Amino acid sequence: MKKQIIKACTVLTGAILISCVVPYEPAALTDREGYIVVEGNISLTSPFTIQISRSAGISSVQSGAKNIKYERTANVYVRDRQNNTYAPVSVSELGEYFFDFSSQDPDPTGEYQLVIHSGLDGNTYESEFEQAKLSGTMELSYVKDEAAQEFRILVNSHDSEKNSRYYYWTYIETWDYVSRIRSDCYFNGIKVVKVQQPAYMYRCWKSEPASDILLLETTNLSEDRVKDFPIRKIPYMNTRISQHYSIEVTQTILTPQAYEYLETMRKNSNDVGDLFSPQPNEIRGNIRCVNNPEAFAIGYISVCNSSKQRLSVNCTELPKYYETVLEDTLMSIHSTPYDLSILVGMGYSPYNIDEMVGVSTWNLTRCVDCRYFGGEPVRPSFWPETWPTY
Repeated sequence: MKKQIIKACTVLTGAILISCVVPYEPAALTDREGYIVVEGNISLTSPFTIQISRSAGISSVQSGAKNIKYERTANVYVRDRQNNTYAPVSVSELGEYFFDFSSQDPDPTGEYQLVIHSGLDGNTYESEFEQAKLSGTMELSYVKDEAAQEFRILVNSHDSEKNSRYYYWTYIETWDYVSRIRSDCYFNGIKVVKVQQPAYMYRCWKSEPASDILLLETTNLSEDRVKDFPIRKIPYMNTRISQHYSIEVTQTILTPQAYEYLETMRKNSNDVGDLFSPQPNEIRGNIRCVNNPEAFAIGYISVCNSSKQRLSVNCTELPKYYETVLEDTLMSIHSTPYDLSILVGMGYSPYNIDEMVGVSTWNLTRCVDCRYFGGEPVRPSFWPETWPTY
């Protein structure tokens, strides 16, 4: 790589483009702020999460506002018909209430509901009592489509008793990736110093949950069978499949009412702002305020015995996207902290220091530090031991 020695840096300014758009804001949507939103399902066989937040008006979402208000102080628990209660084990800053009472042998034939005593509005919300739907086994596979230049995860499921019919899948995908340049130093705010474990900036792992609502019904089929349903499609040049990829899929069987609710939510998410979009009063779900019938609640709580499956794939043989690396920038080891800080502010990081020559070598942080893209240099516990550690 060609190199140049500099002592100071300049900052380039770019043009700002402004578009003037008047959003479509039906009255039924613009005033829907502050209503309780409940997301998640009750699982009798594994840990589960219930997230509680407050709705934002369409106008604030369209203007780019992301000030989601999470409710972290509610008294939340699961209750059965015998009035046994099950409390969460912890609560996160994002209003996520974590439960796991599978070791308490809950009755798989019993009926359960979620109860929320809100600390924000003082109301009590309850979901309707439901009996758990059993989820059959599923199988995961993948296919490399050379024509479409994409990688697809497929799910297969079958219920010989024909009791499933309404399928819902969620997933969490995890992948590893490496930086374009391996670094063995960093800027500590004063000078560039060597690191003891340089690999912490070279290889990272990142996880993300599904962003789509994945639904399928088999009511119009003679068999209750799901065959090669693509739950994830990834273009070949995506970083997710540049090295190794793992996905954990959860299959849940829904009631017809829960399926209809999620289908309405899916359409609303895809078509919001359209004149014919489903309106909020169509997606209230099965949660009601017991002390104030006028209080609006959004969410549908299902009770389920979900099944999970993990698929891990070595993707090192697939085509990869490589970002063009810019020219290196050399800085004297006697550069002031101010000069080095300016370079950091421009998006650069050091990756090598040669004290004999008296310079440190810098390049774009995105090419030097894998953490730039949101991952962490922490190997997940489920990661196959046979895969290389670099």
